[in-house]
Amino acid sequence: MTLPDLYQHQLFKEVVADSVAIHSSLGMKLTDEIDESRTLDELQFYVLRVGFSLSHAASWIEQLHHAVHFMTDFRYGKKASSAGVTRSHHLLYNIENYLIRMVSVYDRCLQLANAVFHLCISDEHVNHSAIVSNLHVSRTDVPKLLKAVRKPIKDQEQERHKLIHRHSQDDPELRRIQLLYMHTKETWGDDRKLPYEGLVHVRGQLVKKFTAQRTKEYAEINRELLSAIGPYLDGLLTEYRRQKARLEKLV
Repeated sequence: MTLPDLYQHQLFKEVVADSVAIHSSLGMKLTDEIDESRTLDELQFYVLRVGFSLSHAASWIEQLHHAVHFMTDFRYGKKASSAGVTRSHHLLYNIENYLIRMVSVYDRCLQLANAVFHLCISDEHVNHSAIVSNLHVSRTDVPKLLKAVRKPIKDQEQERHKLIHRHSQDDPELRRIQLLYMHTKETWGDDRKLPYEGLVHVRGQLVKKFTAQRTKEYAEINRELLSAIGPYLDGLLTEYRRQKARLEKLV
């Protein structure tokens, strides 16, 4: 599966079509907000909730792919440079942003399962255990499919935890890059064996090498994640159709 394939998945097509039909039946445009004053029946609530969760999960997956490109595209103008923004700041920001979002993608997948299975678990209580141990979920292939989604990002969970709760990235090579970028021509001085122009070249090459390694690593994680997302959406599609058919009989 590629990123464009994600939005062409049958689950997307059916949920979008159903959401459009609901908005039309309510006399609303797709851009109109449905607030708490609007009364929805259970089927309408279900479809719109699934659509909301699906779009947010897909958006975060898409942002992971964009993050790989952001990492290599440093083109800040004079205003940013005057504010002290350097390539090392740009690199650190995008690496940490990627790690946080990568692990959070799995949280979005859990929220999507909560919506599709119509479990109605409060958002703040949705976690891996609450979803996969639920009787309605555990009787399907979804726990196994979720495990496959989690596999490519599991090794990064501790890194994300450290970023959120303890400290910034502590990769030795990245720290070295940050230290080299702390210097300006004035602070470097003229009495060193390596002239400032040489420092600029050295740190530029270090950034290039480090960025190439990380983008290759992250692109592979994204590829594995997308490969697992396809079967996961297949499993959710079966449940979405079942829940929708059940609710259609009740409303």
